[in-house]
Amino acid sequence: MTRLNARQSSGAGMRRFRAILLILAAVGACLTVNAQPAELVVRIEVNDRTEETIVDAAREALRQTLLRRSGDRDLLAHPVIRNALEDARSRLSLYQFEQTEGRTRFVAQIDAEAIDNLIREADSTIWTRSRPPVLLWLVVDDVDGRRFGNGATEQPLWLALSDMFDSLGINLRRPLYDLSDTLLLSPQTLWDGELGPILEASERYGMTQLLVGKLIRLSNGRTIAEWMYRDATVEQSISVQADSTEALIDPAVALAMNELRRQYAVALTQTSAGQVITVSIRNIVSRDDYRAVTEAIKSLPTLERVRPVAVEGDTLTLELTGAGDAQTLSRLMATLVRLTWVQDDPGRDEGLVLRWQPL
Repeated sequence: MTRLNARQSSGAGMRRFRAILLILAAVGACLTVNAQPAELVVRIEVNDRTEETIVDAAREALRQTLLRRSGDRDLLAHPVIRNALEDARSRLSLYQFEQTEGRTRFVAQIDAEAIDNLIREADSTIWTRSRPPVLLWLVVDDVDGRRFGNGATEQPLWLALSDMFDSLGINLRRPLYDLSDTLLLSPQTLWDGELGPILEASERYGMTQLLVGKLIRLSNGRTIAEWMYRDATVEQSISVQADSTEALIDPAVALAMNELRRQYAVALTQTSAGQVITVSIRNIVSRDDYRAVTEAIKSLPTLERVRPVAVEGDTLTLELTGAGDAQTLSRLMATLVRLTWVQDDPGRDEGLVLRWQPL
């Protein structure tokens, strides 16, 4: 008798829970989306507090934020972005100055939604949260022979590359070139591009996105370089002759960023803003599950609206606005480990189906 009462109580609880969801679906309740911090903070070192400095620093703060959010260097050439940069000061939520160790910094606060709206107007991309770091292997051929590119001569090159990747929202790392590395990989092996040793040495760092640079230093000050970018799915290379650091690294950055954006950025366009995606999420068996899954969905960037529309058994159906398409949604969800895809083909009868994993 006790077991029967327990089952009846549990069943009543589930009926009440499903009734709540049905009410939400019936009224079309929209869940507020808050995918990122409301304000982004940028600090720019300046020499003074003049009006001209404020204008220039505001422009630089907006420029940095747009690039780091999108990873798209061509974004700055778009008319919408050019106009925004010309009037950058009015795009800031707040600005002030701060003194740190005798240095003056311009501190800008920028509304995150405003940045996304600018990127959307320019039909560009934003990064997903799952983008990986890139490991840089460098080998040099100069008057002393072939060696790893970890000497003082290569330090300016490393700093320029690191700063450029960082400005585009990607973390560039370099190996230690210590005994553990040299047991697996020699400068000659790296120069010959022997993939097995390169991959084995890279496993130590837990990174699969690899940028390999082979540099030939010429007596006239020019450098011949071959850059190779490789991950689990693609291998691409480019050769260049350059007489400046900028000309030397620009092809390497473009090579890596084009592939990284293809895999880890999503299109944020004006046409995608109003598109509605319907997804069904299975295994929602309690109010805690409902709260957790909706919070997880609301955390996704670009979403404008999350609307519950139906409940059937343990399956909750939501309408999502702002993700664009199923592929975009899949990339955005890469970090949501408790949501797994059951069906990701919108053309199938069951549409997009996910499964929730309770704790």
